[in-house]
Amino acid sequence: MDDIVANQVMNFLQFITIGIIIALIFDFFRAYRTRKKVSNFSVMIQDIIYFFIVTIIIVFSIVNFLDSSLRLYVFIAIVIGIMIYISILSKFILKIYDAFFKSLFEVIDIFLSPIKLILQFFQKICNFFGKYIKKCCKKIFYMISFICNKLKKVKKPIIKSKNEQKKVS
Repeated sequence: MDDIVANQVMNFLQFITIGIIIALIFDFFRAYRTRKKVSNFSVMIQDIIYFFIVTIIIVFSIVNFLDSSLRLYVFIAIVIGIMIYISILSKFILKIYDAFFKSLFEVIDIFLSPIKLILQFFQKICNFFGKYIKKCCKKIFYMISFICNKLKKVKKPIIKSKNEQKKVS
C-alpha cells in the first residue's frame, strides 16, 4: 500500500515538472513574439505548433508514467506546475529567452548583412539598366506598331481562286 502511495506521489511530482516544462515552452514562444513582431497568421501557426508539442508531451508522459491510466491528479499537477513556473520562474526565464533571441537575431543579421549588400548592389544595377531597357523596348514596340499600321494601310492584291478564274474565262 505504501508503495502505491509513493508511486502516486512520484507521478504527481513528475506531472508538476511537466507543467513547468509546458510553461517553459509557452514562454519560449512568448519571448519570440515580443522580440520579433509577427503577423496574426504567424501567431496562429505558432499556437498550433505549441498545442501540438504540448499534446505530444502530455500523451507521452501519461503513457510512460501512468501506463495509459488517466487520473484527475495528473491535470491538477500540471496546473500546479504551470502556476509554480509563472509565479517563481517566468520573469527570470523570460529575460534569458529575450537575451537568447536578441543574440540570435544579431548573429543572423551579421551573417545576412553581406548577402543584403550584394542584393542591394544587384538591385541598383538592375534599376539602372532597367530604365534603358524599358526605353529601348518602348521604342521597339512603337516601331513595330508603326510598321504594322503601315502594312494594314497597304492594299493587298486580290487573288482570285481557281473557280472564279474559270467562270471569268
